[in-house]
Amino acid sequence: MEIDKALVKSFIKNYDYVFVGSAVEVLHFDDDIRRLISERDKGYSEVLFKVDSMIKGDYKLKQIVINQFDQGSCSEWFKIGDQFVIVGNRIENVIWNGGKKEDFLSLEEVPPAPSGYNNSIQIRENRKAYRYWKRLARRNTIVTTAMCSTFKMGTEYADLFLR
Repeated sequence: MEIDKALVKSFIKNYDYVFVGSAVEVLHFDDDIRRLISERDKGYSEVLFKVDSMIKGDYKLKQIVINQFDQGSCSEWFKIGDQFVIVGNRIENVIWNGGKKEDFLSLEEVPPAPSGYNNSIQIRENRKAYRYWKRLARRNTIVTTAMCSTFKMGTEYADLFLR
């Protein structure tokens, strides 16, 4: 995807949050997995960000939780300490869908999760993950993003947001 000033203006207009920040902590509902990922990989797709400067959004925020909610191959990997321009939408509601994989004959029959872009996300199958993200949503601002709306500082694309 080619990014120019017009697309940057569109991002700023159409997304809830645009900010510069650094990944400071790996987030995962399972403490053992979180520790393993933190020590082994030094980063993850779900992280706590320290906000360095806000371009659009709540200017009082000092930190933001990033969750890419299963963006798959479009997920960005946030190495702890690296600085990014993040463009994303706020998740205000975490919804439980009590269904289990085995309740559906095929993946196509699983009800679609509400889009992260309508300010809610649905979690299926894992109550512990649901409670974890529900608790984080009560205490923090959660923003969802993806690789195509995340720009590492020092790159040409990130610089377009800072001009």
